[in-house]
Amino acid sequence: MEVKLIFTKKAQKELQRLDAQTRKRIAIKLKYYLEQEDPLEYARSLVHSSLGSYSFRIGHYRIAFDIKGSDYIIVSVIHRKDAYKK
Repeated sequence: MEVKLIFTKKAQKELQRLDAQTRKRIAIKLKYYLEQEDPLEYARSLVHSSLGSYSFRIGHYRIAFDIKGSDYIIVSVIHRKDAYKK
């Protein structure tokens, strides 16, 4: 089953605000996670689903996402210091 990444407009905007090196690091790590047999093994289930259902930790950033079938919908790309504020 082929996995597909879909970025929301909000996530695209947040990603574009980051420097090129950080964007590259996030892209490489997301590709690695999604190539694994069970990508959710590397994800954390989120208690409050306002950001998304799951998140990946990539350095100081949290990638919040939802899953629909084989599509991973990236909802937010946020620095960890801002990720846990209500």
